[in-house]
Amino acid sequence: MAPLQQRWVYGETAKRLGCEVIRLCVFDRNHPIATPLAIAQVVMRTKFGIRTSLLTRGPLFLPECPQSMQRDALASLRRALPFGVHLMTAETRLRRMGLTAAPEVVELDLSKDLETLRAGMHGKWRNALKKAEGTGMKVAQLQPSLGMLMPLLRAEKDRQAQGRYRGLPPEFMLAMQEVAPKSLRLFSASDAQMLFVSHGTSASYQIGHTSAEGRALNAHNLILWHAIRRLKSEGVLRLDLGTLDRDKAPDLARFKLRSGAEARHLAPAALM
Repeated sequence: MAPLQQRWVYGETAKRLGCEVIRLCVFDRNHPIATPLAIAQVVMRTKFGIRTSLLTRGPLFLPECPQSMQRDALASLRRALPFGVHLMTAETRLRRMGLTAAPEVVELDLSKDLETLRAGMHGKWRNALKKAEGTGMKVAQLQPSLGMLMPLLRAEKDRQAQGRYRGLPPEFMLAMQEVAPKSLRLFSASDAQMLFVSHGTSASYQIGHTSAEGRALNAHNLILWHAIRRLKSEGVLRLDLGTLDRDKAPDLARFKLRSGAEARHLAPAALM
């Protein structure tokens, strides 16, 4: 159930883009057999001679790590990192002073049966899905080759350049296609597409795009419902729909929330 940023495929992709990646495990040696307490994947970049280590959506504390030991485990991780600036965005605050606003993420629990998932949708979202189904429109799952991805990634680059929202740069998905093409799930209907990354028992929505025809046909509602069913059949238990930006991208935020997903706040960025 780890987030994408703590999956090895994420680290290998970051390496392809020139970053250093270190993976650490903290053990409690106060037992006859050393007990693992936490794991972390840290991405490091050097700019102007300063090395910055970034721990995103981590560390992942194992069940054997009580809350009283989490700060000590984090301190052990920090000591193991090279000298430089150590930043983190954790799932919980861990008594760190926030440097940014707390990000809000949206997640859909796919362990529920399909009937329950559909019943959990907002009425307007479900009605839009019914209308899309009534058009006879079909959803295709495509092999995400470079040729298939480029139009989608160009559109994403344009949107990010316009400042509509922030996300992983499109170049990251190109690198991931080279590192682990089988992890990508690309779905298309009408002139609309949605790209997901499957990682273990979780999956993450990455990029979506549509034009006037797809919007008129509610294509994204149909694509997301098709993706939910497909990912669930593959054993995915949680779908991460990404962050919410209610100010800069209110329509996208509403689309995500009305799908039946639940929003929660992560800890703000902080010094490790």
